Amino acid sequence: MGLTRKQRITVIVLLTGTVLAILDLSFLSPALPSIMEDFSIDATTAQWLSSAYSLVEALIIPLSAYLLGRFSTKRLFVAAMGIFSAGSLLAAWGPNFGVLLVGRVCQAACTGILLPMVMTEIVLIFPRERRGTAMGLIGLLVGFAPAIGPTVSGLLIDSVGWHALFLIVGVLGIIILCVAMVVLETKETATRTPFDASSVALSSIGLLCILYGLSTFASTDNTVVIIFLIVIGAALIALFVVRQLRLEQPMLDMRVFRSRRFSSSVAVIALTQGVYLGIGTVLPLFVQIVRGESAVMSGLVVLPGALLSAAMALVSGKLYDRFGVHVPARAGSVCTLAGIALLATMPMNTGMPVVAIAYALCSVGVQLIITPCNTWGINSLSNALVRHANAAAQTSNQISNSFMVALIISFSALSSVIAPTATELEAAYYGDKIAFIAAAAILLALAAFIAIFIRDRKTDTIVG
Repeated sequence: MGLTRKQRITVIVLLTGTVLAILDLSFLSPALPSIMEDFSIDATTAQWLSSAYSLVEALIIPLSAYLLGRFSTKRLFVAAMGIFSAGSLLAAWGPNFGVLLVGRVCQAACTGILLPMVMTEIVLIFPRERRGTAMGLIGLLVGFAPAIGPTVSGLLIDSVGWHALFLIVGVLGIIILCVAMVVLETKETATRTPFDASSVALSSIGLLCILYGLSTFASTDNTVVIIFLIVIGAALIALFVVRQLRLEQPMLDMRVFRSRRFSSSVAVIALTQGVYLGIGTVLPLFVQIVRGESAVMSGLVVLPGALLSAAMALVSGKLYDRFGVHVPARAGSVCTLAGIALLATMPMNTGMPVVAIAYALCSVGVQLIITPCNTWGINSLSNALVRHANAAAQTSNQISNSFMVALIISFSALSSVIAPTATELEAAYYGDKIAFIAAAAILLALAAFIAIFIRDRKTDTIVG
């Protein structure tokens, strides 16, 4: 890869910690039934283990640029892994649901620090002409971990129980922490960013309102209150942006959006990833409710796509390094449209192999779009702005993910309007079909945007 021995060691340690954090995130779902039984709680309460994790992670990510400007990589990584390990051991002890929830919040704080930090550091280690490969390597590991996580988790839970699962994760976290303390170098940060309490308050409260509102929009009985929360959140985020533009040393530098390339890449990635998550939310409903298959089968249907997506991350990164952004991104658009077209036109009695192929096409196409576009956008910025770019991009992804999932699920509720006399099974099928058609329409618009605006130009300049 053209790296020195110290750089290779740094990359390995950083990626190992990231993989463990992402594996931990995907470990939870198979454990929920056992946790519900042990603590005598319902599914709504248990779901807070996932919802609180996502909210805390989203609140931490915008602060990552400040943290990277305040602390060295070694100190930040060691601190993050320390919090993660402590949270894991707390969850392993877990005498009640409250303690388990606090442990998950600690793990989420680590992930919110770790993901943007690791991506920033690895991007800066690699030269610009090899960053596609670097992004692909990150995508490979980030995609592979959740693909195998539920299966590994299920095996461990059946054999040693969910308490031991968190214990194993905590011990692995301590090992990685100890290795990091020995092998990582302490480097001074380029620019120290001052702490601004008003910026933190505006971003945290604003994101909390938006993400909570969007995540509960499709299921709430009080739409007015939820819309009010979303509007308040959007207003606070707007004030946050205005404040960053006025500060001499902003916590999150909005100059990154002066780059047309970066702004275009953020829009494409956020919408593509959001639609993909929406598809992944609707697909199990089709498999289990419409087709009457088991939860295991719904997992097996998406497994090939998840594995291919992980592998394609590395391939798409290499394609970017060789051909630029337009070749893989346009190929990804075609592949994604083919997959969603299959899903949108499936008859009610569609076999599971067809569903698996359709989802795999979507997965491969999405990865062909995301990795090259991400690299293309980051490469339009100076190294000093990379940490701000990653924080801004991942925050945008969090908002888009919540919005697109809520939007696509809301489309599925239109079946009662379109087919009021349909049976319950037919209504479920029509709802899923409408949701897939809505996703197809969004992806078609994105394909047109990619064809027109996502391309390498000799006149592009580096911002910052």
